[in-house]
Amino acid sequence: MIDWEGVIERNVRLLREIVATLAAMAGLDLSLAAGNGSAAALAGPGVGHLPCPTLPRWAHRTVFRLLRPAEAALRRLVIVAARDMVAPAPALPAIMRKGGPLVAHIPVSLGLALAPAAADAPAAAPAAPGRLSFPLLDPLPDLTAPPFRIRASGVPRVFIPGWTTPFAVAPRHEPSRNDALEAGYLRRRVAALSRALEDLPGQARRLARWRARRDAFRKAGRLHRLTTLRPGRAYGLHRPGSPRRPHEVDDVLRDLHYFAYEAQEQHDTS
Repeated sequence: MIDWEGVIERNVRLLREIVATLAAMAGLDLSLAAGNGSAAALAGPGVGHLPCPTLPRWAHRTVFRLLRPAEAALRRLVIVAARDMVAPAPALPAIMRKGGPLVAHIPVSLGLALAPAAADAPAAAPAAPGRLSFPLLDPLPDLTAPPFRIRASGVPRVFIPGWTTPFAVAPRHEPSRNDALEAGYLRRRVAALSRALEDLPGQARRLARWRARRDAFRKAGRLHRLTTLRPGRAYGLHRPGSPRRPHEVDDVLRDLHYFAYEAQEQHDTS
């Protein structure tokens, strides 16, 4: 018999420590980000006036590599929290069927009869980035992505001795670990993760509504994703040979991956 409340309490405490670490590494003030999630709040203390907040490449990549397993762990914790929740069946949108004759629109140039082009309107100021919603679904593997290939260390240079000369090869410069990378989107993802962790019952209700919508689609004979989890091993879990070192978030994700499948079986058989 699994103590579900103990599982939730323990992993919420562990994930809070991990999220606090990610926020500190990303220069994010969670007290400000929890308020409105605006770009000024996510720029970090003392640099809210910067239009494009940045992080050094090494810090950006470190936070990103730990953010994916932390998000995957919280998705599985939401499944555990929503194991007994049931939402009412929603009304499905009607299927829009295209009908009528096919009409081909062929562009015709009228030459001088064309009306003069309107004066260019002044460019509107770009809207401030809004707050992100925590994604409840694991990203599915992209089957159309090209296979990973090792980058070649050299280039072929074909020439005829005495007739042609080999062309010069430009030196290849590796990216510096201190290059400045835009960090606004990364910080908004960390803020969304923190808000979802503090609102676990609300995220569980979101998942219950998603399940009700899935069941309604299945009863109607329409296609819909069956589960929020990615097939196979846990998404974001440390792989042997990965450049990322093992972290405590991997242990949390490994445990919650097991409990999420147990909670799903309990929900499906109830």
